[in-house]
Amino acid sequence: MYDSTIGDKLKNRVFLTIILILVISFNLKAVNLSVGFISQFGLSGANTNASKIFPSGFRDFDTGFSFSIGINQDIGSSMSFSVLLDLGYYHDSYDFRYTINGKRVTENYQFDSFLIGGYARFNFAFLSIGAGGGAKIPGMATYRVNGYNIGGRYRFSFGDLNDIFESAVIPYLRFSIDFTIFNYLLIGVYANYDFPLYFQHNNYMSDVFVNKDSISAFDIGIQFGYYLNINFDRDY
Repeated sequence: MYDSTIGDKLKNRVFLTIILILVISFNLKAVNLSVGFISQFGLSGANTNASKIFPSGFRDFDTGFSFSIGINQDIGSSMSFSVLLDLGYYHDSYDFRYTINGKRVTENYQFDSFLIGGYARFNFAFLSIGAGGGAKIPGMATYRVNGYNIGGRYRFSFGDLNDIFESAVIPYLRFSIDFTIFNYLLIGVYANYDFPLYFQHNNYMSDVFVNKDSISAFDIGIQFGYYLNINFDRDY
């Protein structure tokens, strides 16, 4: 059985690493201010097995956007390192299909969330490699179930989700590769992993849900937007 404490330790290490990068970077003497905007569109694959990261297939779509602000440090003639704060919106979809007594049953979750996170980017000329993480805080969600003599559509608030899951906040990790055009426009690809949400036992929707263990997701997609660097020199 999957030990949820392992996932908690991993999430804590991710957030501590992000904080450490921010602290180190703010001690650098010469930095640029970086601002940006990113839109994302991707395919979503969901899991009910918390020990798995990669899904067996991609059955739905995710989309979102975020504004970024942070610092950029030159580390060579054509290389730099950026640390950014991400704030935005994300729409997550989790789609599941089961066969129960020979009948097809489907479950679908849709989360509309506020996103906050940190992101680090290594920039090599026109190529950027990024990694980061944070949390998605659902403002609302919808749930649909259909098949095997059951069916319904439900809408949940953040408070409802806290009564259903052990925690309604969705921690995530994201990796990306971007190509810069005209010095500030960018287009690239990304991969995103949403850590599992664990159901509370005997929650008030237990008689409706088919899967009562956990849900997680892995997404792949494209992203596009822009980044601008504003030069500053700090001499102490």
